[in-house]
Amino acid sequence: MSAYFGFIVTSILLALTPGPDVLLVVAIAAKEGFKKALQFTLGLASGVIFHTLLIILGLSAIIIASSVAMKLIALFGAMYLLYLAWLTWWHRNDSISQTCIPKIQGSYYLRGVVMNISNPKVLLFFLALFPQFAQLDQPGYHWRIAVLGLIFILVTITVFGGLAYLTAKSTQNIMQNRQFKLGMDYVTVAIFVILAGLLLFTVFN
Repeated sequence: MSAYFGFIVTSILLALTPGPDVLLVVAIAAKEGFKKALQFTLGLASGVIFHTLLIILGLSAIIIASSVAMKLIALFGAMYLLYLAWLTWWHRNDSISQTCIPKIQGSYYLRGVVMNISNPKVLLFFLALFPQFAQLDQPGYHWRIAVLGLIFILVTITVFGGLAYLTAKSTQNIMQNRQFKLGMDYVTVAIFVILAGLLLFTVFN
């Protein structure tokens, strides 16, 4: 139980650490509201299921050992991030048009899922974190990994969901300002582009 408690504390601290995912959740909550930000959060959390299964099946170590696989995953992830950046940029004027209702196609949940599973840095992160709380030679290793994955999912939803709710509430009035929405579009585009650049630099460098 002490190991699980330590993992919970670690997960909360990691979730609260300012990073790209947190910034995106906040940006979406500020511009699109709590529901869209929560959808994105649930997508990110669902991606954790994928990475947890890879660790349980022993596939994560195989993927990481293959530089070709890592580069292909990173390339796909970066291209998807740049696609989201382009999509946001293309629809940026929808925020300030009085006659056009913003319509960006695609589920925020699906975006969160794809962003998470197509980022090899996330796979590296979990492969480094989980073994600190569950050793392969311990009885019930696979169950322990599954529990750790579930804990991380719940922490992610709770922390990111809380941040999304607070952001949406605090920006409820200013969200009516079209220039503010346009500014948030620029911020979101910048985050996507920076994420894509960092992803490619980390894997291909």
